[in-house]
Amino acid sequence: MSLALRYLAHSEIGLVRKNNQDSAYTSPTMLVVADGMGGAAAGDLASAIAVRELKEADGTHSGEEMLDVLGDAIDSAGAAISDLIASDPSLDGMGSTVCGVMFDGDRLGLANIGDSRAYRWADGQLTRLTRDHSWVQALVDEGRITEAEALEHPHRSLILKVVNGQPQHTPDLAMVDVQAGDRLLICSDGLCGFVTDDVIAACMDGEREDVMHALVGLAHHEGGQDNITIIIADIVEGEPEGVTEVLGAAADLDLDNPTENTARLALPAGAGPRPDPSAGELARYSPLARRRPSTWVKLVLLVLLPLLAIGGGGWLWYSYTQQQYYLAANGEYLAIFQGIPEPVFSLPLSHVVTTDTTRVADLPLYYQEQVRSTLPAESYQAAEETLATLRLKAEACIQQRQERENPTPTPTPSETAKGTPKPTGSAGPSPSAAPSPSSTPSDTSTPAAPTEC
Repeated sequence: MSLALRYLAHSEIGLVRKNNQDSAYTSPTMLVVADGMGGAAAGDLASAIAVRELKEADGTHSGEEMLDVLGDAIDSAGAAISDLIASDPSLDGMGSTVCGVMFDGDRLGLANIGDSRAYRWADGQLTRLTRDHSWVQALVDEGRITEAEALEHPHRSLILKVVNGQPQHTPDLAMVDVQAGDRLLICSDGLCGFVTDDVIAACMDGEREDVMHALVGLAHHEGGQDNITIIIADIVEGEPEGVTEVLGAAADLDLDNPTENTARLALPAGAGPRPDPSAGELARYSPLARRRPSTWVKLVLLVLLPLLAIGGGGWLWYSYTQQQYYLAANGEYLAIFQGIPEPVFSLPLSHVVTTDTTRVADLPLYYQEQVRSTLPAESYQAAEETLATLRLKAEACIQQRQERENPTPTPTPSETAKGTPKPTGSAGPSPSAAPSPSSTPSDTSTPAAPTEC
């Protein structure tokens, strides 16, 4: 027995947008989601054109032929968008994603360009069938950011390939095997652009209607900041079940009258030039409520940002100063200081860490001058080593001064003779006892102290 699709689709503006730039198409043989971009440059028109071309290509096709049909339809959509831009250059920048499948009762023909996605839910596991053509997806693939970080990345709006008429923007095409019991999910980034795959997977089990309700609620819970388009389809044995319909912008626009569609984009007289189309994609991802900060917010930022920059720089400078050490006088005594000796705006940037019992006046004169002008040290340990050296120099000076002030008396030769017993058993004086006529008393005075002390 051949397989069939039983499907359900939903498309809405969301909670923030002013219009729906998503389009979708469903039939027993084709399921497609297109997400337009371009802001003022008519993203809704681009997605509607993409869905129109794919709808016209729908029919009975099988095997690899489905990929050819999908590729040709996307090429036709790009050519139509290119022609529209050529006729109205103000629309330059419009484009659309396309993510969808054709089904021949056995296998899927899958096409994808942009950042809308297709998933398969099977055996309790959610598998992504497509790869986003976006900058953040490249970062995820390289392992530089996580999937969760990609949702908050400042460049998440940068899409590398879309349907816009550029020949290098080609879709990914692939055949996908399926079996009864598989469930397909095709959605715009109004859902997958705000929650991770794990969060989506937690809602995939149950009846189609319940799952649809849960996924839409999930998008709303995350703010509903973009249009939300979701298709859920079950692969079953039996007959297909679902409505053949066009949803979203493609259902609202009259594509048989392009003049009317482009005329609605005209600006009132005196309104000035159109916004830069290159800003359209950023506008697509930035919630309207957040686009223009109020005047008071701008003023607060204008004041706070310079203050924060100055404060941050000041804190870094203060942290640097507190890693410095030096030796100086703390009153009469040597001390180790942390910080730098020079104050800033009369604010001291140093404090005493250790005060020693060594007096500055006891140091050699050279070191007294060094200490009074501060002796820098590379670290606290280096400061302690310098302090120990100065302590020894001070002790040496103290000893020299004491010796100079209280010299030790040296006995004279006459005093030595008086105290020496006269030798016995000798008729005459001992030759050693008689002083030599040429000998003179040695100089026994204390050497002069070094001038540095």
